[in-house]
Amino acid sequence: MRNNLINDKIKLESNLSKSLLSSIKSQMNPHFIFNALNTIQAYIYLNDRTKATNYLSKFSKLTRSILEMSEKEKITLNDELNAIELYLELEKMRFQDDFEFHISVNVSDVDTIFIPSMLIQPYLENAVKHGLLHSSNPKKLTVDFSIEETNLIVVIDDNGIGRKRANEINNKRNGQNAGAGFSTKENERRLEILNSIANVGVLIEDKTDEHNQAIGTRVILTIQVTKK
Repeated sequence: MRNNLINDKIKLESNLSKSLLSSIKSQMNPHFIFNALNTIQAYIYLNDRTKATNYLSKFSKLTRSILEMSEKEKITLNDELNAIELYLELEKMRFQDDFEFHISVNVSDVDTIFIPSMLIQPYLENAVKHGLLHSSNPKKLTVDFSIEETNLIVVIDDNGIGRKRANEINNKRNGQNAGAGFSTKENERRLEILNSIANVGVLIEDKTDEHNQAIGTRVILTIQVTKK
């Protein structure tokens, strides 16, 4: 009876964690939605129907993808890559010629590798919103995927203004309690849950030049994968 009670407790805690995780994943960053709608409005105002239609189509696909993935505990790496590319294409259209991104995938079996859903995109949103948005230099973002043993290694590298300067701007604009933003806070909660039911790790590096000036941020995600 004692063993049954312990097993029931473990199962209940696991189910609660998965339920909370699903709830967090179903939330889209309101900042991103606001910018997307503003971009569509701008294209309509400029009477650029082609760009407005193209942007709206991509935004619709991404929204549908996020809603579908939020209901799943795990998705294929290929599904995650498609969502990431859609998101970055939307941001490139918004920034026009001032933003370049590159996705490198050194993984051969993207359709048979499964990872926790909705984990990577929020880090890309943080890189764009907090690192690149306020940079006066040409904005660049790279995302590299590779496999080490049973782990997927995802490296997100930007040449933005860095976390310290981004936090200073956010605090000045929104008050001292502004924190690091929606995506970061939600991802911290998500990682806490994922670490209790799966093996997911994150390392954030602040890049500096020879004068110790910030030249961007690098995020390294280590995700234990399962195969079909």
